Amino acid sequence: MASPRRLPATALALTLLVVACGGDRDGPVPPVEDTEVEQDPAEAPVPAPAPGTPQPEESAEPPPPPAPAPTPEPPAEPGELRAVWVHLFDSSLKSRAGIGQLVDELVAADATALIAQVARRHDAYYRSEVLPATADPDLEPGLDVLEELTRAAHAAGLEVHAWISVAPTWHAVYEDLPAPDGWVPAEHGRRAPEADRWVSRTRDGGWTEYLDPALPEVRDHLAAIVTELATTTDVDGIHLDYLRYESQHSGYHPVALARYRSETGATGTPAVDDPRWSQWRRDQTRELLDHARAALDATGQQVELSAAVITWGPGPSASGGFDATRTATEALQDWPAWVRDGAVDIVLPMNYFRSHVPEQAGWFRDWLAFEGRLAAEHPTRVVPGIGGWLNQPAGTLAQLGAALEAADGAAIYSYQQPAEGAAVDPETPGVRPFWRELATSNWGSDDDR
Repeated sequence: MASPRRLPATALALTLLVVACGGDRDGPVPPVEDTEVEQDPAEAPVPAPAPGTPQPEESAEPPPPPAPAPTPEPPAEPGELRAVWVHLFDSSLKSRAGIGQLVDELVAADATALIAQVARRHDAYYRSEVLPATADPDLEPGLDVLEELTRAAHAAGLEVHAWISVAPTWHAVYEDLPAPDGWVPAEHGRRAPEADRWVSRTRDGGWTEYLDPALPEVRDHLAAIVTELATTTDVDGIHLDYLRYESQHSGYHPVALARYRSETGATGTPAVDDPRWSQWRRDQTRELLDHARAALDATGQQVELSAAVITWGPGPSASGGFDATRTATEALQDWPAWVRDGAVDIVLPMNYFRSHVPEQAGWFRDWLAFEGRLAAEHPTRVVPGIGGWLNQPAGTLAQLGAALEAADGAAIYSYQQPAEGAAVDPETPGVRPFWRELATSNWGSDDDR
């Protein structure tokens, strides 16, 4: 993909202003200089004719009529996506050597894209004016992870999708690290003054670690991140993770409740399973996504928007329809509507199930059948995600093969542990056997085990 044109600072500021004014993996949980523009030939200066060269009016015959303009080729259909999530909870992305290693392994695996986490909890591992720089002591000094990653991956023919964990604001790895200036978890998390908190609240009054999708400040914050990534980096896509509520017990931020009452006429505090309240919260999740989509579209950049989405427990068939699944009732995430409406370019359902546990194998088949129907009926690409760390290599390959057959590709969580026994070993760098086997078996499609 050609590198997107970077906007100057003033243009970026104007774009952010438009978004703010309304212009128009989840996520996988870890186990522990401007480009030179080539001149258009049509704009090049016309050389003076050589002495004696006949001018048009001196020609014996009139010049031939101009050739008709060629019919433009239709845009190519997107190919099958074979992606790998790479998280920031180990050293894989934090050095130039590590980035080179992972690119080598994914090339050997015949992958087409990597989904790289570039902010763990709203701290940037790339140059950013929206998010503060991470305080991670393991990051190689001077390294812009995203700049180095896009350079190395694009040279190897791999797409890069920048992965942002939207809702979570805390993780134990931050316990002993300093809080950077302007850091959302410190300034708007559960430890901030109550009036400054963007995190959600439970019905019993407890504050959570997840941002509340119903807050305008949260929407503007996400829009600013998306705008910056699209206009100042060379990414092929922006990947949104944890675009949901923590559970059906959350969403009770005072601002959210006031909005709900004003918009619906409801009184009091709704029960966690109140149908109208649940639907309102699903609408807030969608509106948060739509705010990100509008911000991206306003940039004019050819960058794809994707989302990692929930598939908890029994699938739609076993549950009596999607609206009865835990995804709809607990995560409050109506992602099939996102597919039907084209709100995202790619959706990655996280089918994280153990193939060797019969009940979970049944859940996997149920969700995959549902995803296959969505893929067949709508242009949004549906790319099932596989929980590699939950399965032996044979199980991972079998699930990948089934996903490729059913939908528009497959994704593995994660690079660090694509299968049991295939974890990264920093003492023995090199391409791990699993990745070569993955390529040999055509991502499980040719595997007959």
